[in-house]
Amino acid sequence: MDELSTIGFAPGQSPLHQLDPRTKQALLMGLSAISPWGRLTFLVSLSVVILLSFRAAGIRLSRLIGDIRYFLLFLLFVFVVRTVTFSGGWIPNISVELAGEALMVCWRLLMVVSMGALLMATTRAADIRAALVWYLKPIPVVDEKMAATMVGLVVRFLPVILFQAAEISDAQRARGIERRKNPLSRLMIFSLPLFRRVFLSADELVAAMQARCYSEHRTLPDLSFSRHDGLAIGAGILISLTVLFP
Repeated sequence: MDELSTIGFAPGQSPLHQLDPRTKQALLMGLSAISPWGRLTFLVSLSVVILLSFRAAGIRLSRLIGDIRYFLLFLLFVFVVRTVTFSGGWIPNISVELAGEALMVCWRLLMVVSMGALLMATTRAADIRAALVWYLKPIPVVDEKMAATMVGLVVRFLPVILFQAAEISDAQRARGIERRKNPLSRLMIFSLPLFRRVFLSADELVAAMQARCYSEHRTLPDLSFSRHDGLAIGAGILISLTVLFP
C-alpha cells in the first residue's frame, strides 16, 4: 500500500501538514477558479510554488507522475485534438499558435490536479470533512454534513481505486494483455473488473458503516487559524495577482 502515499494522506510535520484545512481548500478553490485566465507568468509562478510544496511535504514527483499517468495521457489527447487540424484531405496540419493555446489549457488542468493531490496528501480525511462542513454550513439548502461525508468518502476511496487499478493492470500484463492490439478491447477488459471491484468495495464499506451504526452527527476535529495560514493566504493572493501579467 506504499503506492498510495501520493494521492492518499501521508503523515508528516511539514508546513503544509500544519496548515488549517480551510486555508488549503480556500487556496485550491481560489487558484483553480482563476486559472482559466492565467497566462505564462501565473502558470510559471504557480508551478514553482507547487514543486516547492511537494518537496517540502516529502512527496516524490516520480510517484505522483505514476499515479496520474492516465490523466497525463488524457492531457496528451487534449493537446493533439486542439493542435492538429486537417486541411486538403487527410494531411495533418500542425499550427504553432494552436499548439501554444493547447499547451496552456493542459498546463492549467495539470496545475489543478496537482493542487488537489497536494491537498489530499497533506490533509486527513476527517479534517477535509470538517472544513467542508464549515464552508457549507451558511448555505441553507445544502445538508453540509451529508455533502462533507460524500466528499470524505471520495477522498478515502480514490487511493483504493488507484491501487485496485494498478493490481488489475499488473495481473493483465502478466497474462499477456499487450498481445491484444485493439485498444478498445483492452480498455473494456480492464474496465469491467475494475468497476466490479469498486462496486464490491463500496458495498462492503456500506455494510461496515451500517454495522457500526455510522451517523453523520459526529464530533468534528477542532480547526484553528494560525500565523502560517495568514502567510499562506498572502502568498496565494500574490500568485493570483500574476494573472494580470502576460
